[in-house]
Amino acid sequence: MSLLLATILPGAMAIGAQAAEFRKGPTCPFDARAVQLRPNLCVGFDAGAYASQHSYTEAGNLTCDATKAATADTRCPTLRVLTRANGQTRTRVFPAPRTASLADPSDACVIKTLGVNRAGTRFALQGQGRDCFGGTARFSVEDVFELKHGAPVLVKKNGAYFR
Repeated sequence: MSLLLATILPGAMAIGAQAAEFRKGPTCPFDARAVQLRPNLCVGFDAGAYASQHSYTEAGNLTCDATKAATADTRCPTLRVLTRANGQTRTRVFPAPRTASLADPSDACVIKTLGVNRAGTRFALQGQGRDCFGGTARFSVEDVFELKHGAPVLVKKNGAYFR
């Protein structure tokens, strides 16, 4: 990394090092929209109404009740945990944590990849691109989660803004 880039983005080296911890997860054997964390355990996400670029005004109109994500008129951003036992798949849907990039209408549209660490204990929502409101700011996102009692918990946010 150049000295100039390191000066402009002092956290960029740490972000690159953190990103190396996660690799693109293997496709879940029982749901192609998810990635496998461990045998019989997969995770996925849906950016919902925030999946594509939108204006700031449109984002203000994208309201959803995260507690009713499955029945809301507007698809809320969600995380999915899938388990497989005795030939049956169980899917649990969780609202995106308020502090996660997935829940932010200016960030969620850039999330495209689900990375998994080698141990299969953590996963990361990753992506990079322009502000979802159509602005000129470019940024990267890496939100790291782990499962606690079967539910995804945000444990770290890595990211950087580039001008």
